Order: sequence, then C-alpha cells, then structure tokens
Amino acid sequence: MAIRIHTEQRTARASASVLPAVGGVLEQLQQRWAARNERTPNDTRKERLYKELAVLLQAGVDPRAVLDLLHKAQTDPQLQHLIGHLRSEVMLGRTLSEAMGSSPAFNEHERYSVRIGEESGRMAEVFDQLALHYAERLKLKRLVRQAFAYPLFVLVVTLGVVAFMMSVIVPMFAQVFSRTGTELPALTQAVLHVAEVLRWIWPYLLGAVALLIVLWTRIRNRPKVAAVAERLRWRFPVLGPMARLTNMARVCGSMAFLLQAGTPLDKALDLTAHMCGSPRIATALLAIRDRVVRGRSLREGLAEHSEFDASMVAMIGVAEEVKQLDRMFSRLATTYTEDVQHRTTLLGSVLEPATILVIAVLVGTVLVAMYLPMFKLSTAF
Repeated sequence: MAIRIHTEQRTARASASVLPAVGGVLEQLQQRWAARNERTPNDTRKERLYKELAVLLQAGVDPRAVLDLLHKAQTDPQLQHLIGHLRSEVMLGRTLSEAMGSSPAFNEHERYSVRIGEESGRMAEVFDQLALHYAERLKLKRLVRQAFAYPLFVLVVTLGVVAFMMSVIVPMFAQVFSRTGTELPALTQAVLHVAEVLRWIWPYLLGAVALLIVLWTRIRNRPKVAAVAERLRWRFPVLGPMARLTNMARVCGSMAFLLQAGTPLDKALDLTAHMCGSPRIATALLAIRDRVVRGRSLREGLAEHSEFDASMVAMIGVAEEVKQLDRMFSRLATTYTEDVQHRTTLLGSVLEPATILVIAVLVGTVLVAMYLPMFKLSTAF
C-alpha cells in the first residue's frame, strides 16, 4: 500500500502563522524573568550578602561603615544596587530593618530577624544564621536539580533526534516505499502516519506549550490554583513524598532559625507560614498559631493536622517539655534534609537507566519500522 506524501505548503503556512506568536510569547517570558530577577535577588546572592555582612561585623567593623565597604567592593550589579539603596536609607536615619522594609527584595522573615538582631545586639549572629538558612535552601534545590538534570538532558536530546528522524529520515524512506507499491508492515505504516502528522502539527504543539507556560506563570500564585496544584503534586507516587519532605525541611529550618534568634513562638509560626511555600502547610501553621495564642501547646496543635507525621509531633512534644524547641526543629530539619538527599540519590539512580530504556525503545522502534520493508523486499527476490 502506497503512503501519500504531502507537500511542504501546509507546513510552511502553519509555521509562518504560529512562529511569530511563539517568538512574541518567548520574548514576553524573557522580559518577565528579567524584571523579576531585578526585583528579588536569588538565594545565592542573598547567601553571599548575609555572609559578607556577618564576616565584617564579626571582624569588628563599625556597622555604619559595613554598607559603605560592601557597596564599594561589590562586583555584582544587582547586589550593588541593593546595598546602595540600603545605605541611602540608613544615611537618612532609618534602621537597617526599616531600610529593608522599603525594598521588595527582602521578605518579612528577613526584616523581622534583623530587627531582633538590632534590639538584642546580635547582628553578626543573625546575619550568620540568615546565610546558613539560604545555604540550606540552596542545598535542597541543588539536590533535586542534580537528580533530574542528566535524565532531562538526555531525554530532550533524544526527543530532538527522534524529531529529526521523523521529519527528515522517515519521509525519505516513505518516498522509496511509495515507489515499490508493496504492502508495508503495520509497524512501518504506523510510524509513517505519525511522521506525517508531526510534520504539520509541530508548530501548533509548540505554540500550545508556550501559551500554557505563560498561562501557568500568571495563575500559579493564586491561592486556589496553588492549593490544587500542591494537592495533585503531593499525590504523585514518587515525587509527592519528596515534595512534602522538602517543605517540611524548609518549615523546620525556618522555625529553628527564628526561635534561635529569640522570636516568640506565635510570631515564628506566623512568619514560617508566610514563607514556607506550601499553601497547605501555611494554612495548618496559621491555625496552630491561633491555638497557641489561646493557650494550647504546640504539640496539640500539630497533632490536629495530618500534614505533620506522628514522630515529628512526639519529638516536638518532648522538646516543648524541656524548653528546647529550637534544637529539636534544627534536628528535624537535618533529618528531613538527609531523607530528601537519600530519596533524590535513589531516584537519580533509577531515572538514568529508565531514560536509557526510553531512548532505546523510541529509536529502536523507528529503525525497525524502516528496515522491516527492506528485509521483506530482499526475501522476495
């Protein structure tokens, strides 16, 4: 059975109509990302900033001269602009925490911690803890990225190779097969039909993916959308428990940092709820804070929410009795981080052979489908 080969006119029309729209969408995404990066420094920059502040204060440099030294020595344009803004505000008579409050680059967690350091005279310790806090966050992010970087790279390269084969190699074989007029195997017919469909549908698929990305970036921060997305993410077989453990490590680390800085328990729960990044855990923490304010223990509040496992509730209860909540939260953060690290390493070791298997199946299917008719023709003579 001969396979009809379409001309390139329909593909050219589709590309001409869709590609400008895709280019505009990608440019808009790039502009939005650049604007966001200019407003809020990433965790790497914040870790560097707080580490430098802690080192200078521990060295005995006058607090008023610290910002001047950092501003002159800074090579990062974003941090230089941010430090210049803080220095200008401090020169007008504001405290550093008030100056940080006038910039959207700092969250409430950071501002409140610095204010505690100003009131207690422990600025160097607070900056050191902030640097350690962002270092732990970076460690978690790098662990997750390390597990997925290689498999995703290999998968993307494989899809590119398969797309090239389906758009260039397979049509060449299709022309040869159409001239023979022989009956093609079912696998070959299926691959040829898929290649023919992909030749004209890929611009629409690319445009749809770009539009979905833009739509997701605009609605993902809405409370209802974020709650639904997190509920689905937590129910995912392998990645769900990892996401939950990552959030719990972040919560415990923030609680440990705030309690060590002298923050009251109700205020620490409120700040952690606003910066934990999990709508479900944030709702639970705010409810627990209300119960703590009314006189109930932290252990009782945690036990009423399924987001916190029984072992964590038991250990928090013991720490609450001996007045060592900060140490227990620090230990729990370390435990959850190590668990995430173990799961990430295990997942990475499983994903690599699974990715290779997918590659073998995709490429092997195309090659076998193209060579089956040749074997059939060679046996016919």
